[in-house]
Amino acid sequence: MNRRTTTAFGGASMLLDRRIRDQLRLSWRLLRDERVPALKFALPALLGLYVVSPLDPIPDFLLGLGQIDDLGVVIVGVLLAARVIPKLAPSHVVDEHLHDMGMRGPTVKPSAKPEEILEARFNVRG
Repeated sequence: MNRRTTTAFGGASMLLDRRIRDQLRLSWRLLRDERVPALKFALPALLGLYVVSPLDPIPDFLLGLGQIDDLGVVIVGVLLAARVIPKLAPSHVVDEHLHDMGMRGPTVKPSAKPEEILEARFNVRG
């Protein structure tokens, strides 16, 4: 079955691996979550500063090469941010988002406290 996407970047998303797309979705959700520390904005801010900065290894006035240089740095930066942002977030927040995205089953909380667990041995005779 041939599926067509109707979004602006639907064709480009087909080029990415599903794990990378899920990681990008998770990072985007965590960027918008207020429970994640403000440090989450550091890498996207540095990427933005690099793009608008006139200081580049390959100057932007060299048409084509300067823009490809910026594009490469942005792609690597976005993929790096997608790996770093979930590590900055509290684990329960990440688990909640993964559950909402359908990437993990329902979280099972232990019903007994560790001090209430009783160890026993059983012998089965047949």
